[in-house]
Amino acid sequence: MKRLFPLILLAITPLKAQTQAEKYWLPSVTFSAESFAHPAPQFAPFTRWWLPGNDITPEELKREINLFADNHFGGVEIQPFALVMPTRGKGRADRIMSYDTPAYYENIKQMLAEAQKRNLIVDFTNSSGWPPGGPHIAKEEGNLTLEFGIANLGAQPIALPRASHSDVPTAKLVAVLAGKFLNDTTATDKTFRIDPKTLINITDKVKNNTIQYSAPKGWKAIAFWSVPTQETPMLIAKREAGYVFNHFDSLQVKKNYDYLFGERTGLASYFGKPVRAIFNDSYEFKANRHFSDDFIRFFKQQRGYDPTPYLPANMWRGYNNMYERMAHPANAPYFSLGADDWRLRYDYDLTLSDLLQKHFLNSSKHWANARNLLHRTQTYGFNMDIMTAAGAASIPEVETMLFSKGSENGYKLITSGAHLYNRPIISCEAAVYFKRAYMTTPHKLKLTFDKLFSSGVNQIIYHGTPYRYFPEGYPKEGWYPFYNSALGIDFSSNINENNPFWKYISQINQYAQRAQYVLRSGKPHADVLIYYPFLNYSEEVANPREVMIAGELKDTEPPLPAENKNVAYSRAVDTEWLKQIMPLIDELNQRGITWDWINDASLQELSLLHNKRLSIRDNEYQSLILFRLPYIQLKSAENLQKLAKKGANILLIGDVPTQQPNYFNYQKNDIKTQKAMQALAKTIGSHHIKEQAEMLNNWYPSIQLPITYMQPNLALRQQRRKLSEGSYTQFIWNESDSWQEVPIQTEKGLEYAYWLDATDGSIRVANLEKGAYRYQLPPYSSIFFMVSKQTTEMPLSSKVLYNPSVAKAIATPEKWHIQAGSIKVENTALFDWKTHPQLKYNSAPAVYTTEFVINSLSPSKHYFLSLGKVYYAADIVVNGKKVSSEVFMPFVTDITPYLQQGSNTLEITITNAAYNDFVGQAEKGERVFKKLKGSDTMSAGLIGPVQIIEQ
Repeated sequence: MKRLFPLILLAITPLKAQTQAEKYWLPSVTFSAESFAHPAPQFAPFTRWWLPGNDITPEELKREINLFADNHFGGVEIQPFALVMPTRGKGRADRIMSYDTPAYYENIKQMLAEAQKRNLIVDFTNSSGWPPGGPHIAKEEGNLTLEFGIANLGAQPIALPRASHSDVPTAKLVAVLAGKFLNDTTATDKTFRIDPKTLINITDKVKNNTIQYSAPKGWKAIAFWSVPTQETPMLIAKREAGYVFNHFDSLQVKKNYDYLFGERTGLASYFGKPVRAIFNDSYEFKANRHFSDDFIRFFKQQRGYDPTPYLPANMWRGYNNMYERMAHPANAPYFSLGADDWRLRYDYDLTLSDLLQKHFLNSSKHWANARNLLHRTQTYGFNMDIMTAAGAASIPEVETMLFSKGSENGYKLITSGAHLYNRPIISCEAAVYFKRAYMTTPHKLKLTFDKLFSSGVNQIIYHGTPYRYFPEGYPKEGWYPFYNSALGIDFSSNINENNPFWKYISQINQYAQRAQYVLRSGKPHADVLIYYPFLNYSEEVANPREVMIAGELKDTEPPLPAENKNVAYSRAVDTEWLKQIMPLIDELNQRGITWDWINDASLQELSLLHNKRLSIRDNEYQSLILFRLPYIQLKSAENLQKLAKKGANILLIGDVPTQQPNYFNYQKNDIKTQKAMQALAKTIGSHHIKEQAEMLNNWYPSIQLPITYMQPNLALRQQRRKLSEGSYTQFIWNESDSWQEVPIQTEKGLEYAYWLDATDGSIRVANLEKGAYRYQLPPYSSIFFMVSKQTTEMPLSSKVLYNPSVAKAIATPEKWHIQAGSIKVENTALFDWKTHPQLKYNSAPAVYTTEFVINSLSPSKHYFLSLGKVYYAADIVVNGKKVSSEVFMPFVTDITPYLQQGSNTLEITITNAAYNDFVGQAEKGERVFKKLKGSDTMSAGLIGPVQIIEQ
């Protein structure tokens, strides 16, 4: 017990100094132009590798490891589970369910040895299935939920009421309160009103399960119980599932890791090479209201008051249970003490956040780091301080389904936390979208990457790749665990050899590998901070200008069904605030002003440098924006007032906030907060404006950008990095479906500029044209702009770029021959297959052939083939010679060396998504895909217009 004491008392603030494991795995990256085209494998995407429990062989594991390495994967995350249905075949179920056996670990060790040979990094998911746990966790060692029972009080003793929900014999009594219940309105709003002035703690009146307390009519007793949730890991590949371990108990956290990754497994010799990290998924648990054995004591310490008399305000069925909220979104609080219940819930939520960090995040990191490992985790799942939690992870992670809609501003909660706490790698469970199975294409993958990169992510981890597996009852394409009609499961993405786009995966991965190399070089460089006052992110909100909301490609894919929305039980204030701030964020984005969110914990550590820059943990910012704040923590307001007096650049938009969110002494502290913010607003150097339109004259001139767009452009998103020698790189993404000219000016002294294209690894000098560095950025495409104070040796490309502003179409083939499997369409114009009765349900590769005539070729000109709309990849042959494979927009390639004067032949092989074929099978009665019956199909084929362009 004594040896565990330091683990239990780990600080609740993220560990700031790098540990030896972090120095080993997370070294600083210095950009080298020579390495840009072919960065080290560690910068390539990873994939979540799903294993069917232990129904695996070492031969197949090693084969797939080599397949990953050969196709520019940087690593894998091992996730064994039992999502195999049906499980026909002799012994199959037994093999699947033999995870965590000597045979399983022997298979895994052989795989690890092969990964070591191929320099492939391996992460392990914490246990099998999700949430983590297993039969090594006893029922009483699981997560706890705070439940209650209620009974009428009177003149006589009464039986102690047990928990009305989830009661078990091992439940522990926390407290018993007595109070006067006001008029019963539960018939209309299901919430009991309690007179808070009457609430008293009568726990000491409990004797032998009886309440020895006399009370007037209308009084009730509420008994609060700490109850094990008895939650079991879903899909664990073991006959005995056991229980999810208690994430709010450091001893149980350690016990779980010691068992799953301890000496008995034989895995320790691979820690550090190739095993990098233990991964924990997001924290969605089946607890109505999380609780811990030390909750009351810790709450008093952190919040300054005893929460016991106020526990009724935190009783809300499903408040911390995502599954309950989704099933019953109309659930209401059981009790109300008055208009300030929201403060009591805020304090409870913040305390849970602190406890999760103390017991789980810091303990996980401590355990892993001591073994030369990292802790990678998705730091969200209930109302919590997401940014501080991100700082407590070795590698914080987002996912593309984050907060339902996958909003870029939601992603930035995690990436901003990582930046504030200097976490160099920010990963993403990427390309996972609900109701989008089999719709993942190269174009969609790149859109996903670019949206994530512009939001601050710099490590893609695909969701995911199934082990190659052909159990009876599955289609010829084999096992894909995340589409199953019988179970109602429908998630993307299936990145494996049976995917029609697998032949392009190396090309796709190399794009991400180059981009991630640049996005990990140097440090993130945000111009301004925006204060985020909430402990959650509303799933109601996404920026209307965003693409890929909830993973939907409009006008290309079938429309999404009714939203899979996880409703948070909170006031509408966060939803309205986020809706109101979107125009401000658009304004910053279109001007190229880079920004991050900041939370209270970091706000309270902000300081001011001699150059009047704001500083936090060696990161510098020019300004802080406070936007229409509903409230701000008192300590934050007081620190900002001090900074404003010293000359900090603070922009306050809207009225001065009059509240702080904590309950302790809230009336006095509200007044203190208001006075501090009023003083800030009057300070010279601060900018207090009522409306956003006033920013133009009052605040923008105070922001000096190293890289400036000459004119605002709403289509652009960006992420900037500052390199060690004072250079800058800026990732620029065109989030629109049209070409955009990007004219850039740089600050004085930054004279040497380059364009870096991650799609092909090319680097070009950026030349000044009419006072700016100009680039024609294709639809949904990206480019890196690099600028330096000194000239740098660069492996420069001489490739001529297509420029639509000066190009001229000289031929447009109109008639085509199409061969798709056994189907032929002769002498036809181009069309979308979903409109064609013969091809609507066809997903076969299609060969398009045509002829065109070029009357003359000029040696001073370049000639490009523009394919127009392509669904979804094209292999191009001109006059019998292979030109290129085009998988990204704008689907333009240089064909100058392949053309001849006179007649030319053109052959384009189009690779379609498999989805339409599966819909067709569903229409014919195929049970595997029966949930797709009646679904719309995706766009498919070559749509064009196809043009030969002279430039």
